[in-house]
Amino acid sequence: MKLNRNTQFFRTRLLMLGASTLLCSGLTTAEAFAQSQPQDDTSESVAKDNTSDIIEIEDIIVTAQKRREGLQNTPIAITALSGDTLEKAGLKSVGDLVQVTPSLQFGERFGNIFIALRGIGQAGQDIGSQAGITVSQDGVPFLNHFMMDSTFLDVSRVEVLRGPQGTIEGRNATGGAINVHSAVPTDTPEGSVTLTAGNYSRYGIKGHLNGPLVSDKLMGRIAFQVDRADGWMHNATLDTDKNDTNLTQVRASLLGQPSDTFSIRTVFEYMKDRSNPAFATVLGRARPDKPTAIEVLGLPVNDLENNIVYMNHTDQRDTESLKAIGIARWDVSENVAITSTTGFIKHDLVMTDIDNDGTSGDFSDFPLVAIHVKQFTQELTLTADLSDRADIIVGGFYMNGESTQPLILSVPPTLNNAFNYDPSEDLDSYAVYGQMRYKLTENLRVTAGGRYTHDSKDFVMDASIIGTPAYNEAAGAWGAFTPRFAIDYIPTDQILLYASASRGFKSGGFNTFGDVSQPVNIFDPEFVWNYEVGFKGMFFEKKLRMGVTGFMSDYSNLQQTLFRINPQTGVRYPRVENAATANIKGIELELEAIPFSGLRIMASGTRLFAEFGSFSSIDPIYPELGIKDLTGNRLPQAPEWQFSTSVEYSFDVSNDLEITARADYKWQDDVYFDLFNNELNTQDAYGLLNAALTLGTHDTSWSLTAFVRNAFDKRYVGQSLTAASDTTPSRVGQLGTPRMYGLALQHRF
Repeated sequence: MKLNRNTQFFRTRLLMLGASTLLCSGLTTAEAFAQSQPQDDTSESVAKDNTSDIIEIEDIIVTAQKRREGLQNTPIAITALSGDTLEKAGLKSVGDLVQVTPSLQFGERFGNIFIALRGIGQAGQDIGSQAGITVSQDGVPFLNHFMMDSTFLDVSRVEVLRGPQGTIEGRNATGGAINVHSAVPTDTPEGSVTLTAGNYSRYGIKGHLNGPLVSDKLMGRIAFQVDRADGWMHNATLDTDKNDTNLTQVRASLLGQPSDTFSIRTVFEYMKDRSNPAFATVLGRARPDKPTAIEVLGLPVNDLENNIVYMNHTDQRDTESLKAIGIARWDVSENVAITSTTGFIKHDLVMTDIDNDGTSGDFSDFPLVAIHVKQFTQELTLTADLSDRADIIVGGFYMNGESTQPLILSVPPTLNNAFNYDPSEDLDSYAVYGQMRYKLTENLRVTAGGRYTHDSKDFVMDASIIGTPAYNEAAGAWGAFTPRFAIDYIPTDQILLYASASRGFKSGGFNTFGDVSQPVNIFDPEFVWNYEVGFKGMFFEKKLRMGVTGFMSDYSNLQQTLFRINPQTGVRYPRVENAATANIKGIELELEAIPFSGLRIMASGTRLFAEFGSFSSIDPIYPELGIKDLTGNRLPQAPEWQFSTSVEYSFDVSNDLEITARADYKWQDDVYFDLFNNELNTQDAYGLLNAALTLGTHDTSWSLTAFVRNAFDKRYVGQSLTAASDTTPSRVGQLGTPRMYGLALQHRF
C-alpha cells in the first residue's frame, strides 16, 4: 500500500458546487453558522502543505447537505478525510476506510461487497438485494453493492455520513452514506508522478496533470494509475497465486466557466481490474462436532497461517467500469443557485472457472458468474437564501438501472453446466426532497426536511435446471416519506450542540436467487427511525477538536437472509425476508489534536449495542434444532467496541528536508458474520497497524516514503459464511490482506 505524498498536497483554486473539494476555511463555528448562503465552491484554500507548519486545526468544508459548510457547523455525524490524509494513511479504496472511521465495517465474499455502518449493511448476495449504505462518486450514487469498493484515484475528499440519511442522501441509506469526491481542474499548471515498489513483486505508477486549456474559461485534469502485484495466497494444487493485483484506471475531467454565473464540469473514467481473489476459501469447521468434506475425504487441508490453499480451479475475474458524470451550476442570483448532476455508469464483472467447494476435489464449480449493471441518474437541486434567517434546499432525483446476473453451476462428473440461471432486474426510482433551516436567534437554528421516494422494479428469472426450463417473473412498487427534524445551538463561537430525529427507507425487492421451483419471493421495504444528539467543539486556540455523538435507531421490517424449507422437496434454501426488528444504540467519539507544531494526533472510538428484536429462523448448520428463536442476537458486522488512532510527526532535518513519521492503528472487538451468532463463524478481536516514514523537501516537490501495512502480519477474516451440509458443514470466506511493505518515490511539478 502506498503511504506517499501525492497530488492532493496541491489545493485547488477554482471549484464548482457539486464537484466538492477539501477547503480549509478557518471560520469559527459562529461565523460558519452565519455564512450559509448557496455559494459556489470557488475559493482559495489557506491550508499549509507542510505538517510542521500547521499550528491549528482547520475546519474542513463539506457538502453533505448540498451546500458548502464547515464540518464543525454540520449537525450530522460525519467523518471527512482529505485526499492528503488518504494518501498518508495508505487508504486506496472504500474498504480501507475502516482503518480511520468510527462504526464502519467492510468485507468481501464471493465477489460481493459487504459494507456496514453501526451494524447496518445488506441482507442478500444477489442483484435483488439492497445495500443499507449508499456509496457515491461526485454526487452519483451506485445502484448495486457489487460496485461499491470504489478505488481512490486523485481524490479531493471522502465524506462518511453515519446513520440513516433519508432526506438529502436518501437512496436506500438506512445505515449511512459514503461520498467520494474527485479532484477538480484548476487554472494552475501542475502535476505529479509516483513510482511504487514492494513485496509480492509489487510495482505501480500513478500521477496527474492539471492546467488551463483556454485561459481561465476551460481547464483540464487527467489522472491515472497502474498497480501490479503477485498474489499473496498460493494455490498448491495448481501451483498458482491468488489474490493478486492487476489494476488500470484513468480519469479525465474538464471544467468550463463561460461566465461568472455558469460553470460545468465533466468527468470520464475507465477502470480495468483483472485481479483474481480467491472465491471461496475453506476456513474450517462450521460446527465443532462435524468434520468438513476435506477432513472426511482426506484431502489436503488449507494452511491459513502461511496463506496456502488447495483448489482445483483458477478463479479468474475481470472487472470493467465506465463512468461519465456531468455537473452544471447556474447562479440565478446572488442568493439562488441551481445544480444539475447527471451520471451514467456501466459496470461489468465476469468470473470464470470458479471453485465453488474450495477444495482440491472436483465436486462443484461455477464455469460462469457475472454481474452486468447499467445505470442512469439525474438530479436537480435548488439552494436559496430566503432571508438572513432562512434558507432552503429543494430537489428531484431519478435513477434507471438495469442489472443481470448470469450464473452456471456444474456438479461433476455428470451434471456439468447443468444449472443455468439468468436473472435480470430493472429499476425506476423517483424522489423529490426539500429542507428548510430557520434561525430562531443568532445562535439557535431549526431544520425540517423530507423526501418522498417511489421505486418500481421488474424481475425476470430465465433458468434451466438439468435440462428443465424454469421461468419466473414479478413486479413491485414501493414508496415512502422520510422526514428529518433537527435543532442546533452554538453556546460559544467554537461549540455546536445538536439533536435530530430522522426516518430512513430501504426499498423492497425480489430474491433473484433461490428455489426456482417456488413462486418469486417479494420482500417489503425496511424502515428506521433514528434519534441522535451530538456535540462538536474546538478548544485551546483550535489545537483540539472533539466530536461526540449518541444515537438510538429503531428498525422495522429489517431485511435479513433466513432459511426456509421447500415443502415438496424438504430442501433448505435461503431467502431475504422482513423477519425482524432491531434496536441499535451507541456512542461515537472523535478527537484531533495538535499539541505543538509538527505533531498531529487523531483518534476515534465506538461503543455499539446492536440487537435483533423478536424473530426466528432455521439454522442450516443445526437443522435438528428446528426453528430457533434469535431474539436478542447481535447483528452481523457489529462489534461492541471499535477504536482507531493516528499519530503523525514532522520535523526538519536540514534547510531543505523534513522527515514525517506516521502510524495508524485500528482495533475492533469480536464480530459475528451471521445472524445465528455461530461461535465458529466469528472473527475474534484484533488490531492492525500501518506505518510510514517519509523524507521530503520543504516545497513538497520530492518525497521518498517507506511504508508497511498490517505491520504485525495479523491473520484475520474479512467476511465469511457457513456452507450448509447435513454431514460436512464448513465455513468459507475471505482472509484479510497480510503484511505489505515497500517504497514510493514521488515528484510534483
